[in-house]
Amino acid sequence: MWIVAFSVSINMLLLVVPFYSIEVFDRVISSGSVETLVGLTVIATIALVFNAAFDTLRSRLLSRFAVRFERHLVPIVLESMIVDATNRGDGRAQDIVRLRELRSFLSGAAIASLLDAPFLPAFIFILFLLHPWYGLIALVGTAVLLVMGIASRWIARAEIAQATQAAQKTQATLDGIVRHAALVRAMGWTRGAIREFMDLNDQALSPVVRASERVYAIGAAARMVRTILQVAAIGAGAWLVLQNEVLAGSLIASSILIARTLQPMEGLISARRVLTSAREAWTQVQAAATPLLVRERRTLLPSPSGRIEVERVTYRTAATQRPILAGINFRCPPSRLIVVIGPSGAGKSTLLRLMAGLERPSGGTVRLDDAALHNWDPDQLGQFVGYLPQDVELLGGTVAEAIAGFSEHARDEDIVAAAMLAQAHEMILALPAGYQTEIGRDGNKLSGGQRQRIGLARAFFGNRKLILLDEPNANLDPEGEQALCNAIERARARGATLVIVTHRPGLLTIADAALLLRDGVQIGFGPPAEVLRPAVTSVSKPQVVRDSTEPAKLATGRTAR
Repeated sequence: MWIVAFSVSINMLLLVVPFYSIEVFDRVISSGSVETLVGLTVIATIALVFNAAFDTLRSRLLSRFAVRFERHLVPIVLESMIVDATNRGDGRAQDIVRLRELRSFLSGAAIASLLDAPFLPAFIFILFLLHPWYGLIALVGTAVLLVMGIASRWIARAEIAQATQAAQKTQATLDGIVRHAALVRAMGWTRGAIREFMDLNDQALSPVVRASERVYAIGAAARMVRTILQVAAIGAGAWLVLQNEVLAGSLIASSILIARTLQPMEGLISARRVLTSAREAWTQVQAAATPLLVRERRTLLPSPSGRIEVERVTYRTAATQRPILAGINFRCPPSRLIVVIGPSGAGKSTLLRLMAGLERPSGGTVRLDDAALHNWDPDQLGQFVGYLPQDVELLGGTVAEAIAGFSEHARDEDIVAAAMLAQAHEMILALPAGYQTEIGRDGNKLSGGQRQRIGLARAFFGNRKLILLDEPNANLDPEGEQALCNAIERARARGATLVIVTHRPGLLTIADAALLLRDGVQIGFGPPAEVLRPAVTSVSKPQVVRDSTEPAKLATGRTAR
């Protein structure tokens, strides 16, 4: 509101110069009164000082508003990048960048032109009051500049859209080259990587250059039009003075008013690229923020015991013709270990992502303690789920920070306890700075086995009731695998349910049940020895991991005979 108020004041005070010209030429010169000239000059000077002050205040308010705008939306957009990563694709990585573009736009010169543009009709009306010809010249100039602005928008629109897509692809390629620089160098791909990046960079720059050239040409034409109209106003004013239709002061006043009237239009044309970019940035930021703003709040549920139910779960994507998972159906009470086995491409990792709440099933339901995962508050659910993906992803920083993540209440004793549970404590102490050792980006300063053990400690950190591990023994030697088995036994003893994907048989010896998948279909579920028999057939009913203290029961609940 203050920005609008200052904009009104600024544009009203800009009328001081043309009216000062009218008074000087039409009254002071004819009367010869020096006192009147001094008085008018003092008043005009004071008004212009206030104009400059209001302009400065408006600029400061815009800058502060832009900062508040960014601070308000950054948490929402960042949460969208985390929560809605899969649905929004790779473009999400640019959401914060586009938000910063909006902040720069809101504090830049283009927004000032937008704020001044609504006063254009008032200036044209004043010109009509001076003489209809002045108003007509301003009206024609405004129409011409409006057409040029629309043309500038359409000319640059396609080029800028193409440049944005190319820039995203270029940035993704650059990130890949930098992240895998050692591999690129080892494979002799350095020159090829540079050539690929330069080709993509050229593709991104070419439409930008073309758009800039065209917009600049139209901007130059707009400046020419404004100058010509000023000349036309002076010429028309001189003719009207000769015809005794107006006084000489209106000649200067009309020229100043026409320049002031068309200046915002000219500024908007010159800033067409900035305006188009800001509009696209707003569309992208809006797409990121809207789903979270309209999302309903989830009621916080009691702490789960770890009972997991997968009910006829199916999962497919738009890119696949057949479902990745079809009819997965089993149940598991707390404190049990399920080992998921099957050939590559069977859907094992996808099942773990569904159980972690990272994906939502296309059909069926995954439940934790009778509550569907999508009914849990995401942050609350994350406190009870420990997840280790197949490709261990470690956040940068120290070992301690990698284990605790962004936990607000992480204590040293909890970090050490998780490391001990994962049998990683001694390994960490052997590092140069122990728990304060910097692990580098994605843990690139550690070996594969070290990353695996630290990732396992992270999965055990906190009060985890459901622990999901994808190939946790892939990079472990026999000693490390035995340590993993011991860690699993300890986690199970403290009440955690574990679901582990593996290709190695070691974990089957301590598993309560095995789930066999092939081509996304559940082939068998039950005790490992039974599932691994060649005669196992597809399971049609939900199966339950049996409690060793209970008599064997079928899925229907009747005692087996």
